Amino acid sequence: MKREDIETWLYFDMPIENELRQYYKKNGSMMSENQFFRIAQKLHGVDLNVSDAFRNIDPSYIPENVSFAPSSRKNGFSDQLWLTKCSVSIRKHPCYFPELIHEHRFIEIAYVFKGSCRQKIYFENQKPEQIDLKEGELCILPPGLKHSISVTDESIVVNILIRSEIMQKKLTSLVAGNHILFDFFIYTLYENTLPNYIFFNTEKSDTIRNLIIDMMLELCENRMYSQKVIHLMLGLFFTYLQRDYSHTMRFSGQSGKGICYVPQIIAYMHENYQNTSVEDVVQHFHISKSYLSRIFKQHTKTTPVQMLQEIRLSHGCEFLENTQLSVQEIAYKTGYNDVTFFIRIFHKKYGVTPLQYRKQHFGGMTM
Repeated sequence: MKREDIETWLYFDMPIENELRQYYKKNGSMMSENQFFRIAQKLHGVDLNVSDAFRNIDPSYIPENVSFAPSSRKNGFSDQLWLTKCSVSIRKHPCYFPELIHEHRFIEIAYVFKGSCRQKIYFENQKPEQIDLKEGELCILPPGLKHSISVTDESIVVNILIRSEIMQKKLTSLVAGNHILFDFFIYTLYENTLPNYIFFNTEKSDTIRNLIIDMMLELCENRMYSQKVIHLMLGLFFTYLQRDYSHTMRFSGQSGKGICYVPQIIAYMHENYQNTSVEDVVQHFHISKSYLSRIFKQHTKTTPVQMLQEIRLSHGCEFLENTQLSVQEIAYKTGYNDVTFFIRIFHKKYGVTPLQYRKQHFGGMTM
């Protein structure tokens, strides 16, 4: 199987889409939830001519031992429905699918492969928030956030589903760029007391598009270590998002003012950590120091000063792991003119000196 086979399959109808399209054209609207579940119950367990080669990415195929009925959605779509024996699943979203309001325990990423779609996010005691996604745009939804999605034409939307523990644990160690911006993603999705989603515009990036197709190809081929390979690809996916598209990040209108500044400021700190300061940051973004401190306190776990220090130290770790520079040279490269101070704060952060850290990672290489 090749990447082109996945693209070709995405453009063809899935069996369930024929039923949904016919209803839409006849009635001028999508099915209601009850109508859909009556049809789903009738189709469930029946041979839908789902190609064996594409079963792992085709939502028409549901394992026979999994219930797909209204009762099974009492607590939202379950992990067992779409993540039966895997930690990451990728499915095409059927066109004309009913706009079902639901929630689930896993991360969902809706990516528009072609055309457009509409997401609605439901907050307690608030009007739903509507997000119109166009080709190349994506929305990351955390567990437990009520939402719905509608595709009322021939657009192609791909859903990436990720078990929560994979996002929180394994991917953090895989994402390049010292993890600081990814940590902010995780904080925004899981720990922020304000409900949130994260929007990205990948500007129709071929790199992102091809990476998603490659993950679907890996799922279809289902070879040994496929899930591990997909984890690595997801690491690349999030690395590209934080490196190339952090300037496009958007958040819920419920999340309060200032949050959109945070990823831009973190990215700016990463790019200029050697010679920047908090004073430089406020001048660059034309905001006050007190406002900067306030938005960091509201939307991150730390202060701007601590964030900059975290970034410098994480770059210091990279230099220790990947170069033969002396500790003094690394201190200067990470923005510290006082090598003694660098060693002290490094030890406080990691529990070892820079040389001990290098020894742990390179089996005794010292400078």
